[in-house]
Amino acid sequence: MRREFSKQVRRDAFARANGRCEGTPYGGERCCVKLTIGKYHYDHDIPDGLGGEPVLENCVVLCIACHKDKTTNRDVPAIAKTKRISDRHIGIKTHRQKIASRGFAKSAPQHSATRRIEKRT
Repeated sequence: MRREFSKQVRRDAFARANGRCEGTPYGGERCCVKLTIGKYHYDHDIPDGLGGEPVLENCVVLCIACHKDKTTNRDVPAIAKTKRISDRHIGIKTHRQKIASRGFAKSAPQHSATRRIEKRT
């Protein structure tokens, strides 16, 4: 279950951000887009799924574009990799199912390829 930030943490994070996005899209320069009501999110710097606590030091205020970029390109892959490593460590293997289909129809045996070739004279 995801742990949300308290109102006080969100207030303090917004004050720290000074009304500007704290994101770094694509790992580059800070975004610094001016935040407007309803156009920003509070996000865990270290994802909640990786043990990030809902405290001010782990709270970042992001514009919607930076939040989407961070979640899609950093958080989701990191959480998935952590789960794969954990599963492998405790011996859980992925179950690969066979494709449930009839497959291709069998063709009739080709008898002509075994006939003797007669030479013309």
